[in-house]
Amino acid sequence: MPIQKFIVDAMLGRLARWLRILGYDTLYDNSYEDWKIIKISQEQNRIIITRDRGLCNRAKKKNLQCFFVDPDYDLIDILAQMSKKYKIDLHVNIEATRCAECNGILLKTGENKWQCTRCRKEYWKGKHWKSIEEILIKARSKIEDNELSKNRRSESRGGKETSKNSKTSNNAEARAT
Repeated sequence: MPIQKFIVDAMLGRLARWLRILGYDTLYDNSYEDWKIIKISQEQNRIIITRDRGLCNRAKKKNLQCFFVDPDYDLIDILAQMSKKYKIDLHVNIEATRCAECNGILLKTGENKWQCTRCRKEYWKGKHWKSIEEILIKARSKIEDNELSKNRRSESRGGKETSKNSKTSNNAEARAT
């Protein structure tokens, strides 16, 4: 069972849903202001995840854990980075999965069916399951190929280098499709 608990700022709602799917207790409300995120992090020992450099700096001054998300990184990059830093398991364990909407606990209601104990939303293994697995496979392969650290090293040398695996190429491919 995952032990890390997170609080995600308003810019990263999609990531919050993914962390919940992976079984991590993740608070998210797009109305949370920075001071509230810091307060909740202090009170509940949660790791702050943000694209807001100022929030991250204020959190670190209070000795809170904060994961700054590079604005150039997409969901797959972010999941891979978080997996490396926090040992996030990039496999869905349906027994640990939380409600993607409200972070509630899921209760099995039938074969391949679950319901949130808080908001009552129902979940099942449908066609979307394949796309969830595809995204997680891509994130795991970035870790295995050490692709993220290559991208960061290239950027730190002026960003002149590109390869078929670079972030620049990935963005161009994403725009083309």
